[in-house]
Amino acid sequence: MDIKVLKEITKLMKDNDLVEVEVESGELKVKLRKAQAQVATVVQTVAAAPMAAAPVAAAPAPSAAPAKSAEEANWKPITSPIPGTVYLKPNPDAANFVAEGTAVDAGKVVCLVEAMKVFNEIKPEQGISGQIKRICVKDGQPVEYGTVLFLVG
Repeated sequence: MDIKVLKEITKLMKDNDLVEVEVESGELKVKLRKAQAQVATVVQTVAAAPMAAAPVAAAPAPSAAPAKSAEEANWKPITSPIPGTVYLKPNPDAANFVAEGTAVDAGKVVCLVEAMKVFNEIKPEQGISGQIKRICVKDGQPVEYGTVLFLVG
């Protein structure tokens, strides 16, 4: 493969903010992955102390989930494109990328999802813009493909 072609592919990645590109030409296969800034993470595991059984007061049976308001029905989800661990802030000492009420559009990073030691920036899809109405995950929570991370309205 010609070096000019590799430079063009690299420029396309940079211009379009692509994280990974894979090109096949005959028997030659080239995979380029953009290096991510290192994000330090600290994971702390704490064992919960056993709790004594407390007397349970008779409570009414929980009713069905409350119906969504008309406004909530129009909220759009930002979902995880990959399975991994979600991080709501760029590093343990920083503030969250977004909070409820923060304005977002397709170019704003809302969180990171770590998969296989690679930190992937998560941004709203094209057409999703507005304010973060609800944060649906906790920092450090494992997520699956399609998990709703945020609701935007």
